[in-house]
Amino acid sequence: MVAGLNLIGTVYDYKYSLGEGDDEVGGSQPSGTVLQENVQLRIAAMKPTAAILEQGVESISLYSGFIGNYTVEILNNHEIEITAPASSSHYGKRYRIVGDPQRSSVPNSDSRGFLLVVMKRVTKARTIQ
Repeated sequence: MVAGLNLIGTVYDYKYSLGEGDDEVGGSQPSGTVLQENVQLRIAAMKPTAAILEQGVESISLYSGFIGNYTVEILNNHEIEITAPASSSHYGKRYRIVGDPQRSSVPNSDSRGFLLVVMKRVTKARTIQ
């Protein structure tokens, strides 16, 4: 594992189909495609900005993340599920990338290349039964 990257995750691309993919109450059924597994990353909570606090939107939790050893293009709205280590407080949680990732100046083919991303925590309102 690259120094500083202490989590391992899976990157998903979700397509939300409307119409024929609807569930029994009319909500769209997301179909997730695994883009890459065993991606190394690091996550840290970000402090809320003054503008967000003034608007009373205190429930939005944003996180900054460093993603390394990726081989696919990681984009806005892709989701990352933390799969290891099991002792992490992030284990089993999902985060959606918000905005365009910022790439390091080191090429992707180099093990020192990474992405800087801003993410928000994804919570499921209900599960498929």
